[in-house]
Amino acid sequence: MRFARLLVIVLLAGTLAWSESLAYGLARVTADGWHSWQVAGIDGEDTEFFVLIEGGRPVKIRSLNWNCRRPAKDDAIDHGRVSQAESYAWFRAVVEDAAVDHHIRDAALFGLVESGGDDAFDYIDGILSQR
Repeated sequence: MRFARLLVIVLLAGTLAWSESLAYGLARVTADGWHSWQVAGIDGEDTEFFVLIEGGRPVKIRSLNWNCRRPAKDDAIDHGRVSQAESYAWFRAVVEDAAVDHHIRDAALFGLVESGGDDAFDYIDGILSQR
């Protein structure tokens, strides 16, 4: 019985650690170069994000949807389709990083909203209610 209980705890801890790393994988994007990912945006259409990282920090952020021309970023590290929560978490980390240029933080705020989801709208609402 004791062994079974220990086994369940170990399995649950491993599952939680694995799911956390999947849910916030983009928050750890620090390799220099272009990165891209896709997320179902607020209008239900896929939005594709391109981010240029230099020195471990974002220096360019681009978002594209179905009516935008895709830039030639063939060398981008493609993280594939990610959840709204994962995209939101990445953009929120950039918005809250005071070491990032304020223009990039503004672009990240836009990306946060384009990622969609209730968390994004609650976050923006919190910012607006502080003013």
